[in-house]
Amino acid sequence: MNNSGVSMWPVYVTVLFFSIFIIVCIVLTIITEKKRKEKTKVLLQEAESLNFNATKTVGNYISFDDINKKWAIPTKLPSGMFKYAVTKDSIILDYSDILDFELLEDGNSVSKGGVGKALAGGLLFGGVGAIVGGVTAKRTTKSTCSSLRIKITTKNINEPVVYISFISSETSSSGILYQEVYKQAQEIMSILNIITNGDTDIEPEKSVSPADEVRQLKELLDIGAITQDEFDTKKKELLKL
Repeated sequence: MNNSGVSMWPVYVTVLFFSIFIIVCIVLTIITEKKRKEKTKVLLQEAESLNFNATKTVGNYISFDDINKKWAIPTKLPSGMFKYAVTKDSIILDYSDILDFELLEDGNSVSKGGVGKALAGGLLFGGVGAIVGGVTAKRTTKSTCSSLRIKITTKNINEPVVYISFISSETSSSGILYQEVYKQAQEIMSILNIITNGDTDIEPEKSVSPADEVRQLKELLDIGAITQDEFDTKKKELLKL
């Protein structure tokens, strides 16, 4: 009996230390999450004091205030991986600050526009299928894309150049991620074209439910435009499963 008791002692110690470790991890997680929520609350309160009312937002990339004629690059909030908001840390500029803009794919210019210039590239605006610009830009025929971003040149001395990055690592050009972000890049380019060419009344964004987006993805899956894995991954993200 004594020998048995002695042999079990290391097991009890291991279990005790493991239990303490788990408890410490849980406590630290709770404290960290509490700090994140407090910081997020402060940022959102500061955002309310800004003279910026987003009337249209494209993804997490850019927001437009068509009332005060301003645009902003939203700030990532600490409380969630995909939560963004226009805060005091955001880049906020006037419509009139924009000089020109360019969509760059792997360092090559896909389309460009600016003050008094027609948008080259024939980009799709929004989901209605309206084409802005009449020149078809030459796009890469590569099967992958490692960099996709919009370069905006401004006359603001504090922010002379603003980049909006969509892709920064090797990504399949036929995959759903590339297709989605490219469409958002097209929409942003078209909005910037509208702003810099006098017509600054931007159509407010239409609310699309996660269920609607899943249905659209299912249609893409049925016609073979995306794979089953891509559909399942995006469905879980949309429905927060």
